[in-house]
Amino acid sequence: MQILSAAPIAPAILRWNYAGYQVLAHQGPHGGLWNSAASALAEWGIFALAFCLVALLFFGHPPQSARLAALAGAAAAVVALVLNHLLGLLWYEPRPYLSSYHVPLLAAAAHGNSFPSDHLAFAGAVAATLLVTRNRLLGWASLLIAAGVGWARVLCGIHWPLDVLAGLGLGLVVGWVAGWVALRLPALGRALGAVRIPRWPRVAAAVVVVAVGFAALEKATHIGIVAGPIALGAVFMAVLGAIWSQTPAGAV
Repeated sequence: MQILSAAPIAPAILRWNYAGYQVLAHQGPHGGLWNSAASALAEWGIFALAFCLVALLFFGHPPQSARLAALAGAAAAVVALVLNHLLGLLWYEPRPYLSSYHVPLLAAAAHGNSFPSDHLAFAGAVAATLLVTRNRLLGWASLLIAAGVGWARVLCGIHWPLDVLAGLGLGLVVGWVAGWVALRLPALGRALGAVRIPRWPRVAAAVVVVAVGFAALEKATHIGIVAGPIALGAVFMAVLGAIWSQTPAGAV
């Protein structure tokens, strides 16, 4: 149950929000493959970041820093999502597809409060953690994915621009703090790196984590709903695991 409505809080910001939505939602040819790509990115884009965390946990080198970064990223994502939910209790905004501002593109893919974006909070937390704890290339690539997801979710009428910016900003702050804390826990990193797991059990464990996590995050009531994406994620993780597990120690 929301405590406050967004409408009386900041009308000037809301006017900018609605105007920005109109501009973004009109971008692109709006048809065929474009719609399918936007829909897929809006719905499944953040799972690329989840796959990255799983890959770091099971196959990253050196294992002490990779596993610490993966756990820090997962913890940051959980904290960001909890704070995101609490923030949503203070500010309620209907989703664009329910308003007269909506430019029809795709069928509605989400329900409930639009503000702020859970997807972007998750993505921002993971990206910031990787920027702080791992390397700039991986972190910036994660931010690029987050930006694409945010654009697609506005384009599809799932979120307003303000939802995306608020969720991303919250995630980035939480991720930076999580990364800062992780870098000050070298003993934990060494303990994590000391755990030795043979290659193929690691691959199998990664596939299981991907499948179970995917179903849980999507709140699947029927496995058929996410069977295809789970299968693709599992195959991706198996291939990535087979490649990364051959990476020489010390490689990033």
